[in-house]
Amino acid sequence: MNSKVKQGEVWLADVIFKDSLQSKLRPVLIVGNELAIDVDVIIAPITSQQPRNKFDVVLEYWREAGLQKSSLVRTSKIISIHGTELNRKLGVLHRHDLDRVLHMCRELF
Repeated sequence: MNSKVKQGEVWLADVIFKDSLQSKLRPVLIVGNELAIDVDVIIAPITSQQPRNKFDVVLEYWREAGLQKSSLVRTSKIISIHGTELNRKLGVLHRHDLDRVLHMCRELF
């Protein structure tokens, strides 16, 4: 794993789905701060689907984050993955969007 992974970065990662045990390459947001990053990384999935609940944070600056479509972060689906599952960095979330995501994480947890 790249030891320079930082909170707020957007990466492509191999995410395993619980119900099927299959993985899919998808964008994720690094939500764990540098103190929490070891061999595992705390992430939240990013999707272009519609919001499901109040914990889905719609990104205002999705293009600046390196995403191809209007997207949201599912803060209710935070998981930990091994750093080797990170494929490549897409970009960095705008501070405004990151603050909103972290606020929602604090409200949820």
